[in-house]
Amino acid sequence: SKLQWSTAISMMVFAWLFAAFWSVMPLLGWGEYDYEPLRTCCTLDYSKGDRNYITFLFALSIFNFMIPGFIMLTAYQSIHQKFKKIGHYKFNTGLPLKTLVICWGPYCLLCFYAAVENVMFISPKYRMIPAVIAKTVPTVDAFVYALGNENYRGGIWQFLTGQKMEKAEVDNKTK
Repeated sequence: SKLQWSTAISMMVFAWLFAAFWSVMPLLGWGEYDYEPLRTCCTLDYSKGDRNYITFLFALSIFNFMIPGFIMLTAYQSIHQKFKKIGHYKFNTGLPLKTLVICWGPYCLLCFYAAVENVMFISPKYRMIPAVIAKTVPTVDAFVYALGNENYRGGIWQFLTGQKMEKAEVDNKTK
């Protein structure tokens, strides 16, 4: 079934409000921002050790990594079961969750570690790596979607080679 516009708009509004909430909290005193070592943008300040900051890091990790990860896991398992039932294997249903874990996992681990232990012994440049990896998610997700969708994959193939991909070729490449 197709997604209704009202549902899509509601989901979009929720996503923006959710993101705005977590972005504004450090500005209002729950958590704190600091410059990244190269001073190109800001990240969370991992040097704080007070209860206010620890609760922010735990809540941030749980609500922005663990719960979405669980939702993705259950949703994509359901999709995989449906594909398995009808014999339709056109998309690797585990790939989006793996992308989330690979890109956001180091950042989440750093947040959990910073909540229980002092991370100032880690070089600032090394503490910046998880944030940089997490910032690559929009690009990685675009590639996952583009390469996981047979129409886009065929268009990319045609753009790169100048040849149209036949339907049989598309089916063979996805198996």
